[in-house]
Amino acid sequence: MTKITKFSVNFDYRCPFARNMNEHVVTALKEGADFDVSFIPFNLSQVHVEEGEPSIWEDPDKTDDLLANEVGYIVSKLYPTEFPSVHLALFALRHEQAKSLKNFGEIANLLEEHGVNPARIQSELDNHTYSREVQKLHETQVKELKIFGVPTIFSDDQAAFVRIMTRPLSSSESSTTIIERVLDQIFNHPELNEVKHTTVAR
Repeated sequence: MTKITKFSVNFDYRCPFARNMNEHVVTALKEGADFDVSFIPFNLSQVHVEEGEPSIWEDPDKTDDLLANEVGYIVSKLYPTEFPSVHLALFALRHEQAKSLKNFGEIANLLEEHGVNPARIQSELDNHTYSREVQKLHETQVKELKIFGVPTIFSDDQAAFVRIMTRPLSSSESSTTIIERVLDQIFNHPELNEVKHTTVAR
């Protein structure tokens, strides 16, 4: 069996399951896991655009739907050391604090708390420096790997949508163990295509 250590995981900060997966990956890295991970934005709003309608990147009414993912991506490029904490904090902003991911004021406060200059991020947003990159990353996932949602783990020509039901704080196992098991299943056992429990343990 091949031990997989290099992979990508996508995210949209609105999805609680993306939060679970990304938290486990970040926690595994903090535990010392030998992973080479790329965190890739994916926009769920675009998935629901009807055929013939403008993409969210072309629709001025959807601009706010792009904000959080683009901020996360910009931080990953300009502040790679701070990115893991900002990444998890953006999920928490939505799922714990119930604050709007469309409000840069809320996001700016979060950035400052984690050592990121909000004015620099705002400048990159205003200049659309990374907008095209974020769009291309989304479109590449859809076109080349048929990715339809988050969280998806992918490497080379293989991709799998995976839901982890626990967060690191609620799991009895290390995040490294959980992610290694997921990677093994995806890349070493592709013959098992889909498993879904009929009930969820509480």
